[in-house]
Amino acid sequence: MEQFKILLNNFLYNSGILGFYRVLDKVERTDLIHIKGNCIGIEKQALDNFEEHYFKAMMDTFEKDTKWYRTINYKERLIQLNLEEQLKELQHIEKSVKDAIESASYKSGFEIIKNESEENPYELLNKLKQEKNKENKREILLKIIGHIEKNKQTYCMKDIIYTKINCFWSNVSFLNRSSNKNDMKEEYKKVFVIPAQKHFQKEIKGEYKCIECGSSINKQEAYGMSWLNDVGVDMKKKNSAFWNFKEDAYICPICNLIYSCIPLGFYMIGNTAIFINSNESFSSLKANNDTIQTKELLQENDFNIIYHKVIANYIKRIGIESQVENEPKNIQVIKRVREKDKQYYEFNMLSKDKLEIIKKASKYFEQLIESEIYEEILNNTMQGVKQYKIIDKLITKNSIKYIPQILKIEAITMKGGINMEERKQYIEEMIKAGEKLQIYFYKNNENKNKLESYKYKLQIALKANSVIEFMKIFTLFYGGLNLPMPNGKAMLNLIEEPEEFKLLGYSYIYGLGKIVDRKGEKINEE
Repeated sequence: MEQFKILLNNFLYNSGILGFYRVLDKVERTDLIHIKGNCIGIEKQALDNFEEHYFKAMMDTFEKDTKWYRTINYKERLIQLNLEEQLKELQHIEKSVKDAIESASYKSGFEIIKNESEENPYELLNKLKQEKNKENKREILLKIIGHIEKNKQTYCMKDIIYTKINCFWSNVSFLNRSSNKNDMKEEYKKVFVIPAQKHFQKEIKGEYKCIECGSSINKQEAYGMSWLNDVGVDMKKKNSAFWNFKEDAYICPICNLIYSCIPLGFYMIGNTAIFINSNESFSSLKANNDTIQTKELLQENDFNIIYHKVIANYIKRIGIESQVENEPKNIQVIKRVREKDKQYYEFNMLSKDKLEIIKKASKYFEQLIESEIYEEILNNTMQGVKQYKIIDKLITKNSIKYIPQILKIEAITMKGGINMEERKQYIEEMIKAGEKLQIYFYKNNENKNKLESYKYKLQIALKANSVIEFMKIFTLFYGGLNLPMPNGKAMLNLIEEPEEFKLLGYSYIYGLGKIVDRKGEKINEE
């Protein structure tokens, strides 16, 4: 066949396609990929030396986030050290270099290159441990770092394999335990590239169909998907998931190769990765994910900020108000999270109406970015979950700094009723009503515990969604103080509009909890 054709499909396959494209893009060979809408044609020459291009793409993309990169950067600092005055820094560098070269991944890496290596870092390490002279220590450390730097492809790729690639797949090729001391590039070529090239070279009529591209495959070249983390079924161990116990969820060698490129389709920072999925066209898929690769975001190391800006950049790109017919109406944002003892995918669907909400509330989201609650607020918005649970929790913890922003975001998500500007005015009106009562308490030396008790009872009524109970507590409290109750339009809306009750009720409680000075004159957001 002259071209192998594939279509955009599920998010993981799409990320593999994007990763495959980026491998060829690194060596300026994307002319061998022909794109038409959501159909991608691959020429067989695209697989020539693919293992070389794959390793280059991996290192170009991830090397600055590796132990290898951090270790070789000690070199210049080590040369400049004043050993008499900066002994602690020498000790820090020594520990870091020791930790690197003694790691299991570097030990297995050395096994691959030991016959060609001029230096044995472990012999140098033994000398280092015995050495007392600081100048001699520096010289030995420089030799170890030089060895690590010279063998970049081995040590840097070991880092990438165990911190990036194995977030997505494992147990095959260079991630197979029995092969981790073999040449990594040769292992990748043997498992992924050569079978794909063979599949390209002949028309095969087999008993199976690839579940991704539909090409015909025989038993010998049918690949399972159990090597994909948290996705594939091990068909050798479990076939009960298939009709009549006959396993048929196989992929062809070329799709197998494409799946190996998944790590390059995601944007990764630390232990978290993000991918924006859409099926309308490859150009749209690429453009969506290229928003993550901007210079501004590549210099950022806070995932919350990246996550928000990815969405903000996407909204700017498509232009909600002037969305063209071919643009996606919704997108899927996938996060790959890696924690101490578990890994998982997290999915968020951004529909057009959710994107419009996030766009309208963008300034409030930006004010929340550095807070611990940012991601929860954003996820609530994307999933259509009301924000009142977290507002109530923040009030209970007396951590109310960001409540005005959350209230405004919640107001923007609400449909029907009054217009947005009126709703914002009513929020401010209820906040001021709460502030006014608190100021009264300070100025008249009233018992503050009485105000706290009042606030607590109102919270219970709000959680129960009971306007009657809320107003009963409200009127009795003002009557007991012989004060006129707030009676503006916001108060009337709280009573008469069920959708506005919690929004305005929590606005009032926020006002009760704002910090004021002893004279009740200065009001702060903290």
